[in-house]
Parts: sequence; C-alpha cells; structure tokens
Amino acid sequence: MQKNEFEDLKNDPSFMMDLANREEAAVKAKDVAGMYEVLDTAVVLDLGAERLDRLYTSILETVFDRLSDYLTQERFFDVSDKQDLYTLRGIYEHGIERWSENDFKGAKEIFLVLHHIANDETISRAMMPHIAAAASQTSLDDFIDEVVDTQNPNDSETYGFFLTNFKPSVEGFMEEKKEALESALKELESLKR
Repeated sequence: MQKNEFEDLKNDPSFMMDLANREEAAVKAKDVAGMYEVLDTAVVLDLGAERLDRLYTSILETVFDRLSDYLTQERFFDVSDKQDLYTLRGIYEHGIERWSENDFKGAKEIFLVLHHIANDETISRAMMPHIAAAASQTSLDDFIDEVVDTQNPNDSETYGFFLTNFKPSVEGFMEEKKEALESALKELESLKR
C-alpha cells in the first residue's frame, strides 16, 4: 500500500468504526491474535501512541494471565494454535522490551520461561542464545550485531515474530557465555522443583 492509501483508510469512517469494533471485541474476548491484528493495523496506520499503548497493555495483561494459567496447569504452548502462538509473541516481545531497557534479569527470566513453556523445538532452542546473552548482560544491539543472522531472517508465519536464525558465530558465542547460560538454566531447574 502507498502512503495515500493508508491516509484514505484513516479517513474512512466505516473502516475506522470496523477497526474500533474489532478492537473492542478482541479485548473483551481476550483474543490475543485478534488484538495483535488490530495493533498491527493501528501501527501501520500510525493511529497514535495512546491507543497503541492501551491496546498493547491489554495484550500484555492477557498473555500474562494465560501464562499464569498454563504454568498452574503445567501445560505447554503449542505454536500450531493461533492463540498460543500470539501469546508466545506477546511474552517474547515483552522480553525484548525488557532487554532493550537493559533489564537483563527480567529479560533472562522471560526467555527462560519461553524456553520451558514453548512446545516447539525451534523457539525453545532459539531462546538459548537469548538466555546466554541476557544472563551475561550483553546488550540487545550487540546480540543482534554479533549473533543474529539479519541477512536471513526466519519470516515464516510461525517464527517471523522471533529471532531464530543465527550466524555461525553463535557457537563461539555460546561457548563464551557457557557459564552464564548454565547458571541461568540451574535457576530454572530450581524453580521447577
């Protein structure tokens, strides 16, 4: 779409009413995928920080409620289920947000939880370099520069929300951060008891 097409949508009362109705219905139903669809549209249309923040807050409240329920039930998230996938996305994005604010401990804990609760080998394995980097207080920017294969992102429908493709240098990085990773994984094990 061209910029003027976005402006046309923003100025289309029926489209904006439909978007508001979809947002209200998704929030009321605690439909994480629906909330993200509205949020993604709102971001593209640049609908204002206050609205985006309000919707993102609703997403975070919902995904962390779902996480709490799943942990209590000792249940795993299944990426083939759209609600589960978008819940994992919300948790992951919050981890990235914590990391970008240099909250290494918070980010590490979120990535540990994702490693444990994702019933998916790709996501679980991808969290290992994240955990190692956050545990060793490597900045998000340095992690992306040194480890993430930005030339070949995983843009599949399932994994496009996550950093899952790494440069060959990830092996050296993991070896260098081995002690921090092992310490973080021990923390997770102690919580599981």
